[in-house]
Parts: sequence; structure tokens; C-alpha cells
Amino acid sequence: MDCLIGLNTYKQISARAGAVPGEILGYWEMHKKYGRLPWKVLFQPTIKLCKEGHWVSKYLAAAIQSKLTEIRNEPSLSEIFLKEDGTPFVEGDYMKRTQLGITLGKIADNGAGELYDGGEVGKLFIEDIQKLGGIITEDDLKNYKVRWEDTNHIIANVTGGYTLYTTPLPSSGAVLAFMLNVLTDSHTDNEEIYWQRVVETFKHAYGQRTNLGDMENEPDLKQTIEETFSNLISQEFADHIRTLIFDNKTFNYYEYYGANFTHVEDHGTANMAVLAANGDAITVTSTINNYFGAKVRSRRTGIILNDEMDDFSTPGIVNGFGIPASPANYIHPGKMPMSSMCPAIILDQNGNVRMMVGAAGGSKITTSVATAIIKYLILNQSLNEAVNGGRLHHQLAPMQVEIEPEVSQSLYAYLSKVGHIINVSSDSGFAAVTAIGVRDGVPEPFFDRRRVGSTSTVSLKNKMVH
Repeated sequence: MDCLIGLNTYKQISARAGAVPGEILGYWEMHKKYGRLPWKVLFQPTIKLCKEGHWVSKYLAAAIQSKLTEIRNEPSLSEIFLKEDGTPFVEGDYMKRTQLGITLGKIADNGAGELYDGGEVGKLFIEDIQKLGGIITEDDLKNYKVRWEDTNHIIANVTGGYTLYTTPLPSSGAVLAFMLNVLTDSHTDNEEIYWQRVVETFKHAYGQRTNLGDMENEPDLKQTIEETFSNLISQEFADHIRTLIFDNKTFNYYEYYGANFTHVEDHGTANMAVLAANGDAITVTSTINNYFGAKVRSRRTGIILNDEMDDFSTPGIVNGFGIPASPANYIHPGKMPMSSMCPAIILDQNGNVRMMVGAAGGSKITTSVATAIIKYLILNQSLNEAVNGGRLHHQLAPMQVEIEPEVSQSLYAYLSKVGHIINVSSDSGFAAVTAIGVRDGVPEPFFDRRRVGSTSTVSLKNKMVH
């Protein structure tokens, strides 16, 4: 932690902001256990996009514009995100990532060891990152281990007889489960009161989140993390929290919600959901944290380094998503940072997949996933309404409800009357949800209007129902 204290910028901009990248090794281990297609085949569509090029979307163009100063100041980024005349790529332009395509080709041919176990890609990546000031070493790559969580995955009940399966710590799966457990039997036809209960649940959830971290590698607060984790997946604890939620008032101090801040937002994320005709279901969230990660790129591999160190807490520092520091998430060797990601699969009483959902968008991921589940499964809205409808978000700090313009004026007025501070936010500030819903045995894929996505339906054969 000493290399980052007092240097908040280093946690977001510079090679020192980078943590060991684990995504490729995670996919490699999953493929060894469950894969059917050859490893090499899986890379071909992405390699083609990198080498042959792709259209710049509205979302990518906006991301480039938002970080234009950092891009101009870093040659390794400007050479791929600025055109020959020095102007940024805009929506409708065509761009390529040739070097990244070459790198992915080597990993496709040689496996994950090409990056993690002494391969050329790993060596070049480390050399480039260290020249840029980074501290990741080849040994860090070689020592990185994928954790299989057979016993610590999260299971929770959802109103209506559904069962939620989501990811363990240090993801926010337990936080999502807690939200849904608290909201069990909380539904009312009064829209204003129901969403007041939801907002208060969000506040309690983010208060509890301050006591969470990677308990596998926590040297000092492991017991606190374990106790909080156990509480969050306990229906009894959820029942207790429900008694602290009122329909006609809120509280504007952190302690009421169980927060443990030492001092009073991720955009480089993507989510994917796949449902196979035989019933296999997988949802994956991937991130480099903020837009363009650490704002540096390994030129010889084309890999943009993440800024995952910003997901750790540092005393006295608020992270890039407005979340104050919490001791349970302090930096420690071998530790993974707390994340808002919470990809989820929901089954009905017969064990059939009813929904798969995840999101990209920093601290708003968890509330966005919860909202989509609530609207689709509890309020029985269409998947379009569940994903694209106006949203509310409260992460406790800052002490305000963020509301999209599409949220009704009556709800806005009621929350204000209750005592909430309201901030109307543009939809670009909210997480982008990716989901598959299943009704009457027919799957429906859907991506968020807030960010460009795509869907592909190969088969509608109903082999999913037991």
C-alpha cells in the first residue's frame, strides 16, 4: 500500500495502477473443465475485429472524448485512439487494433501460458509495463492462481419462489443477495412506497459492503469480513434490516446503515450472458475498471493495462466511483480488490433458468442488476422495461439518490418528501445491463440502451425445461 498512499492519481492513471490481469487464465481454466470447441476457435471473431477493424460506436466515441486529455498525453494510447491528423476517433469512424490481434493469435495458438508462464507475450507485456513505471513482474504472472469457489458461491431466495445464484467475494454477489433477501415480501402496489423500500435497501446494502473484502487473503479483518458475509446471505439478518426501513422517512448518517468508512465510480467493464439449448447457462463480467484502465498500453502486445488498484481502499481516499475507503478492502499482497460485479443466474422452482443478468458500470452495477431482477421477476415487466426503464441508485456515499429522467415525477416528489437528496443523472452515468429472460420456455436476449451491445440467437429449441 505504501507505493500508493498520498498518490491518488496513481491509482487511476499510470502503470502503477495496474493489478495482475487474470481474465485469460480464468477463461483457460474454465475451458479445460467445460470447453467443447477448440480453444483456438474461440479467439477468431475477436482477432478478426482487431485486424480487419470495426466501427466506432457512440459509446466508445464518448469514452474517448471523456479521457481525451489523458489519451493525448500518453503516446501508447494516442497512437490507437487518435487519427493521423491528431483528432480523436468519432462515432462512425473505422478503427483497428492490429497489435492486439497478433497477441490474441499467439494466445490462441499457445494457450494461456503464452501470457502467464514464460511465453513471449508475457515477457513483452512485463517489459513494456515496467518501462512505463509499472511494478508487475513475470513472477506475478506465473504465481497468479484462479480460485474455484465450489462452496462459497452465493444462493439467495427471490420473491416468487425463484433462486438466485451469483458470485462469491470479493465480488458483490453477497450484496446483491442481501438486497433481494431484504425485499422478500416487501412488494406493495403503491409504487412510491415500494421504491422507497428499495432505495433504503440499497443504502443498507452499501453500508454492509464497507465491511467486505477478499477474506481469503485478508491479514487483519478476516473475522469481520466472514461475519458480514454470513449476515448478508442470512434471511434472519435480512428480516432484521427490514425492521429498520420505514416508508415515510430516511436517515442521512452513515452509521445507521452499518457503514465503516475511514473517510467520508467503473466504466471499463463488459458483461455477457449465454444460454445453451441444452440448459447450460453462463454469465460473465469482465473489467479493466475505469475507461481505458490505467491509461497506458503495452505497445508490443497491444494490451491496455487495467487500473484495478483503484478498486482497493486507501486510507483517506475516495475511489474513482465515489466510494470512500473501508479497512476491509485495504491493499495486501495476494489480495483481490472488492468489486461491484455480480453476474447472476436465477432459476424457478423446477430448476429452469428464468433469467441471466449482469452489468457494466462501476458502483451502479449491483443496484442495476437488482433493479432488472425486481422489474422482470417481481413486477412482471417485460425484459425491455426491466433493462431500459428509468432507474434509481443510492450507494450511501454520497448521501443522495441518483435518478434517471425517465423516473416518474410522483416518485421523485415522494422520495424528496421522505427526506432524500435527489440528483437527476443522465443515462450515460448508469450501468449497462445485459440479460436473457425466459418466459414460457422461450429465451429472449436483451442489451441496454445505455451502451451499444449485440444479441445472437442460434436456436430456440426448448431443451431447457426439466
